[in-house]
Amino acid sequence: MRFKALLAGLFRINHADANIRRRGKAIVGITFFLVCCITLIGIFSIFATGWRETALLTSPFGLLGLAAIWLARRGMANRAAGLLITAALMALIAAPVLANRVAFTPFFFLLPILMAFITLSPRGLLFASGTSLAALGLLALLTQNIPQTLPQNSEVFGLASTLLLMIIGLGYVGSRTTHQAIHAMNLAQQRSRELTKTLQDERDQLSQRVDESTAELRQSLANSEQLIAEQARLLNENDQQRSTIRSLSLPILPLHQHMLLAPLIGTFDQQRLHDVQAQLLQAVETYQAKILLLDLTGVAVLDQAGAAMLQQIVHASSLLGAAVAFIGVRPEAAQAIVSMGHELGNVRVFRDLQAAIQQHSRLLFDS
Repeated sequence: MRFKALLAGLFRINHADANIRRRGKAIVGITFFLVCCITLIGIFSIFATGWRETALLTSPFGLLGLAAIWLARRGMANRAAGLLITAALMALIAAPVLANRVAFTPFFFLLPILMAFITLSPRGLLFASGTSLAALGLLALLTQNIPQTLPQNSEVFGLASTLLLMIIGLGYVGSRTTHQAIHAMNLAQQRSRELTKTLQDERDQLSQRVDESTAELRQSLANSEQLIAEQARLLNENDQQRSTIRSLSLPILPLHQHMLLAPLIGTFDQQRLHDVQAQLLQAVETYQAKILLLDLTGVAVLDQAGAAMLQQIVHASSLLGAAVAFIGVRPEAAQAIVSMGHELGNVRVFRDLQAAIQQHSRLLFDS
């Protein structure tokens, strides 16, 4: 468990970009593998004297590999990959020069290109390939005076095994990082699909709620329109009832073709006085009356406003060609009429309806 935790911490790359993290993990894996190979070469050189020179030459580059791991874990993937590839090229150039033997070293120049293929971008891969070819040319210049010797079988198999082992290690690291990247991409796509489905469900629910709210608003609007229509109907009925009440409160009776009787009953406020005046004048014009009898028997109180209204009725009726007469004037009403002075002096007053009808009937028949 501790070893796994140690490896997990070793491969933890501090960077927000997923591609940088993938390349950083590949650099750490490759470097870790090469350091392990260098360690094995050192152990193997203890028992095989022919490998001691190789171990002495490759050990300094193991330190450069550790520096590459340090850079990669901090998110500096390009620098780490450049340092790793540079260290590999320097080792490939220095080993045959110092050992004074080329053998199969040129074939190992495939390794930096494979490293670049796994750890760098396409442009970085082209640069690393060009650099490897230049390093190979430099090695050819440096080793052109070294005599050619045929390697022994043990050296051939040892170098071939080393190359094969390194290629296998690089391939494994590249395959693993690619698999992890694909797995991370699949997880991201799955989360994206789940998020899309969640958003779609929420949008459907929101749309349903909007539809329900719209339906409720429409229903409320319809109810409001019904209430408004009902209120308008009630107001219209109220107006009609008021008109009916006003007409009933002042019955105007045609006693003759040109004679009208209007019994006034109750008390009169400003609005009723106005309505009474309008109804009386309308009736005089409609019936073309010449005589308007106002029965004041039912008037309990006649104040100054009421007396002024009577004055206006008398004056307006005379303009329409009708004479006005009062019937059954009470003492209280008489005082109000007298207070108006000579304005109502020409208005005839009768004790009861019979006397008024008899008097005015004669006048109508004589005319």
